[in-house]
Amino acid sequence: MTGCGSKMAAYVPRGWDYKEITVRCGNTSPHGSPWLCEACERKYAHVDWRREAELNGEAWGPEDY
Repeated sequence: MTGCGSKMAAYVPRGWDYKEITVRCGNTSPHGSPWLCEACERKYAHVDWRREAELNGEAWGPEDY
C-alpha cells in the first residue's frame, strides 16, 4: 500500500459544492490516483501513477490521457 495510512481530510464534489470526508492516506481517489498526506506527497513526488498501473496490467485507453 502506498501512503502511511494516517487519517486526513479530502474533498469530493457534491452538487455545486464540495463535501469534506475523512480518508486514510494512500486510499484511491475518485480520479484513480492515491490521496496522500503532505509528507507522502513529497516522498512519492517522482511516481507516475498511470504508468505504474499500466506496468501492473491495468489497461488505460487514449481517452484517459
